[in-house]
Amino acid sequence: MLHQRKNLWLGTLIVFFACCPLRAAERPYDFQRFVLDNGLTVVSLEDHSCPIVAVQLWYHVGSKNEHPERQGFAHMFEHMMFRGTDALPPEKFDDYVRQCGGDSNAYTNFDHTTYVCEVPSNQLQLALWLEAERMAFLKIDEEGFFTERNVVEEERRMGALNQPYGTVPEKLLPAIFKEHPYRWTPIGQIPHLRAATIDELQTFWDMHYVPANATLVVVGDVTSARVRELVPKCFGWLPRMPAPAPVGIVEPPQTGPREITIPEKKGPVPIVGLVYRGVKQTHEDALPLEMLMSVLGGGESSRIYRDVVKEQKLAEFAVGGSLSFEDDGLAGVGAALLPLKSKQRVLDALRVHIGRIKQEGVTERELQKVKNQFLRNAVTAALTVAGKAGLLGSYQVLEGDADRANRQFERIRAVTVEDLKRVANAYLVKERETLAKVEPQIGGVLKSLLGIGKKEDIDEGAAPLEPPKENRVARRGGARADLKRPVQFPDKPPTAPLLETYPDIPRHATRLDNGLEVVVVPNHEVPFVTLTLGLLNGSWTESKPGTASLAAGMITKGSAHHTAAEMAEELEFNAISLSGNASLDVARVTASCVTDKFDLAAQLTAEVVRTPTFPRNEFDIMRNQLLLSLMIQAQQAEYVAGRELRRRLYGEHPYARTATGEPEDVRALTPADLRDWWGKYVRPDAAVLYVAGDVAVGQTLDVVRKNFGDWKVKGPTPVTELPTVPEPHSTHIYLMDRPGSVQSQIRVGHVSITRKDPVYFPARLLSDIFGGAFNSRLNKALRVDRGLTYGAWGGLTPSRFAGQFSIGTFTKNPKTAEAIEVILQEIERIRETPVDTDELHIAQSHAVGSFAGDRETPQATVRDLWLIKYAGLPEDYLKRFLAGIKGASAEDLLATARRLIRRDDLTIVVVGQADEIKESLENIGPVTVITAPGAAPSTTTPPPGTEAPIRED
Repeated sequence: MLHQRKNLWLGTLIVFFACCPLRAAERPYDFQRFVLDNGLTVVSLEDHSCPIVAVQLWYHVGSKNEHPERQGFAHMFEHMMFRGTDALPPEKFDDYVRQCGGDSNAYTNFDHTTYVCEVPSNQLQLALWLEAERMAFLKIDEEGFFTERNVVEEERRMGALNQPYGTVPEKLLPAIFKEHPYRWTPIGQIPHLRAATIDELQTFWDMHYVPANATLVVVGDVTSARVRELVPKCFGWLPRMPAPAPVGIVEPPQTGPREITIPEKKGPVPIVGLVYRGVKQTHEDALPLEMLMSVLGGGESSRIYRDVVKEQKLAEFAVGGSLSFEDDGLAGVGAALLPLKSKQRVLDALRVHIGRIKQEGVTERELQKVKNQFLRNAVTAALTVAGKAGLLGSYQVLEGDADRANRQFERIRAVTVEDLKRVANAYLVKERETLAKVEPQIGGVLKSLLGIGKKEDIDEGAAPLEPPKENRVARRGGARADLKRPVQFPDKPPTAPLLETYPDIPRHATRLDNGLEVVVVPNHEVPFVTLTLGLLNGSWTESKPGTASLAAGMITKGSAHHTAAEMAEELEFNAISLSGNASLDVARVTASCVTDKFDLAAQLTAEVVRTPTFPRNEFDIMRNQLLLSLMIQAQQAEYVAGRELRRRLYGEHPYARTATGEPEDVRALTPADLRDWWGKYVRPDAAVLYVAGDVAVGQTLDVVRKNFGDWKVKGPTPVTELPTVPEPHSTHIYLMDRPGSVQSQIRVGHVSITRKDPVYFPARLLSDIFGGAFNSRLNKALRVDRGLTYGAWGGLTPSRFAGQFSIGTFTKNPKTAEAIEVILQEIERIRETPVDTDELHIAQSHAVGSFAGDRETPQATVRDLWLIKYAGLPEDYLKRFLAGIKGASAEDLLATARRLIRRDDLTIVVVGQADEIKESLENIGPVTVITAPGAAPSTTTPPPGTEAPIRED
């Protein structure tokens, strides 16, 4: 339910990167750890760089702890834990967190379930109280289980049954693990959950959700003394209960090669791979094996990618990697094939590389490259307090010792070429191998692409469930059966006053003689630097859709001084991330590195910006990769729904398309198109360079002048005229027929305002209340109250040249019309009924209280500065934002809703199986069915004056 630094730190990491001997006194994570009498483990780390605190509660229970006939219980509890207690109604958990400026979430894995919360630092006691309350008194009732089970069913339909390659993992794992519970995935099975009772759920919670099976991690702007004071008060009174026994099942050794062929009905291309049984997380070979697989397939300069993608041109993508769980692990290599290429040739190539690395090992340079990458990853994982908390929690829960976080740099540096050769020969062997082939069923894919044929998937939960006749509450067992709150534990959440902070971010701005603006944002908390070259000309300037995006993506594929292979090697060896991208509004080139690589990163960034060559060979490779990505997206109902809504809303305006373009657009592009656009629109006088992180202003400006100071282009800045946005038409439903869908994607919208509009600030609050949070009106009505969807969002979204009011959700086919009716009811309610005091207070408090936390890193500051620049906002926009949010009234929001949300001008797009849902949709409004290419659309009372339905080419 993924609702998604210090001077000591700096000094220590510099020591690591300088490869000096590690001194015993140096601990990058100078955490404290203690254990309560009831068995709860507590890990705390002070980080005073931002007035926020991350509170994470790790329960040592995942899908591996489930009964084979009750797959999904661990994930089910990720949902149930937000359903409240006898003193805390279901919707109030998120309300309390949001109204103080915080956010909460959770996620489930094979080995653990983690609940995450980030709040202003003065709200630590609130976060602890909420976690203790649901650890002690979670209410498991029939109505809550019925609702959340429906939500989980929609999550499964969305992530597996309705997606290309969505069911591959759950089919592959049983071929590798025959006995261990790793043979199933955490999402669960609908029939298993439908067969379960709340008493079974209660028993699962009684056993696993106990203090002795949990680790509390607190990281942020709080003292360890404060943590030691508050945690016993909030959790110490909970009784001690035995921790559940570890899973005793040990997967037997694999004694011979295996093979599995997985039929795929939605994915467009074959995938082949070699998967090997690996090792568990704490095994001494886990790190060397991970490094080995990175050498094989960890990037564009890796052995497999260079060979099968770049040289032999057999595959679109090729990757290698390893994954270690608590009890076991996997390692593997694989490739997605180019059309008409031989699967056997690809497999032969993969085997050649595996054989060669076993016989010859890796080079010292390859090892140093992967060490540089792993060290960089260790730094970037800790840029935020949430990142640090997650790292400490993982080491403590899954490896038994949070102090292993302090030894990760030493362990990375200690790996040798001999280690990598040894693990290659130990694990990449026939006895441990599973050959996996994912075979598209051409008929099924074509039928799906053409919109014809019969239902291709079986929806295990298509039959409706009857709501419970009475809301029975399960009785807690064990020591918590009759637990009472002690006097020292408040009966209501202990909230602190709203913490209002406006961070004063030091920055230095200048302009070079060529017109390039340079903004330096120094921050010395972490030895890490980012460069962001913001380009004011985005895809809106192109004459051929997709030009800007593909050009930006290709800049590292060849320059005046490096071929694509040479550039990939240079970047990956030095652990420098460098890439370009273009959106409809703007384009960017971004680079990041550890501090001592800043000069090189700046040099390479200038090189790819100023002298890209767009070579034909690399163009063909990248275009084919993009076409494959678009083919996969075209099989995703959510993409199809968004595309249809954009086209209906924006007509000839660039916002009617995506930055990448559609397959027919991409096929029409040439390297000359990319060169022409880049040469015309990428200019120093239409750009801003932001340098943020561990840099000094003077030194940074010297580096920038050396690399960008003589950058010049010819001619004046080009002017692009934008088409006008079409006038709205009366509310109408466009039904995109997608045979085989087990779920309908729903989009609703009309064109709206930008951030420059005077009512944007109340519109922002209105959006949060309507559909911008878990307990927003829309999500509450669709998910929390009715269980119709896994999630629903909606509100006013501004872009540079226009904005839109839009809504998105999904539900199983029989509930499509009901979901749309609920959406329309909520639209009417937001237009007619003033928001209440609590709604307004929570939305305002969240916007104000989360302001500092949203700007925790210097990179977040760059995001703000760039938005202000390209959107044409005043320099004091952020202060105006806070004032506008705090000053908005309920009357302001009602007036804004009536002006900006137009019930009679809605475009409603539904992507689903038309013959199942068309009749019920016609009871809501006029429906146009958009069918396969070449077929006449089936229309029921189309809106007068509208164009013919767009056909899918």
